[in-house]
Amino acid sequence: MNMKTHNTQRGATLIEVLVAIVILAVALFGMAGLTSSAAKYNQFSRMRAIGLSLVADYTERARANLAGFSNYAYTDAYNASSRSTATSDPTRAPVACQVDTSNPAAPVNTCDTAIADYDKSQWLTNVANRLPGGTAYVTADLTPATAGVNGLPATRVLNIWLIWTAIEEGTGFFQQQQPCPVAANIATGTSVNCMYFRVTL
Repeated sequence: MNMKTHNTQRGATLIEVLVAIVILAVALFGMAGLTSSAAKYNQFSRMRAIGLSLVADYTERARANLAGFSNYAYTDAYNASSRSTATSDPTRAPVACQVDTSNPAAPVNTCDTAIADYDKSQWLTNVANRLPGGTAYVTADLTPATAGVNGLPATRVLNIWLIWTAIEEGTGFFQQQQPCPVAANIATGTSVNCMYFRVTL
């Protein structure tokens, strides 16, 4: 008696293969997107760390020259056309200053302004060299000590915005991560980032 056997094994159809390829492609594209985003976030974190270092440097300079505190403000409007020359060194020697205490009732000391101008020039150079297209916008707020309260010092606050070129021009991924100062006149849609720091001396 002849017995017919049937082979129960069968191959995948073309449609099944195509569906598997599509699913695999979607998964791979998703992983590629996550990798790209992670790289951008890592670079932004690195810029943030550089920004913290720059702000700490400027803060220490201002703290060492409290007499010239108001001169640590830098409120020039942002100029996108100057970014290509941002690495040029504007550092200049300290301006000659005068100290005359021969008249205690009216002492003369112009060194605080000269030192502040020199510190600011050096610091802006560091910002331009360490951040891509880097510049800054700084306000120096001074609140006098309350009258009649002994031992209460004046309050000095530096508001520092570090302004730098976006990681990828035109992508919009990191544009305007933090609000930029309105007075800096940064056009809407400009590929720059602003990092804001408020420091009380």
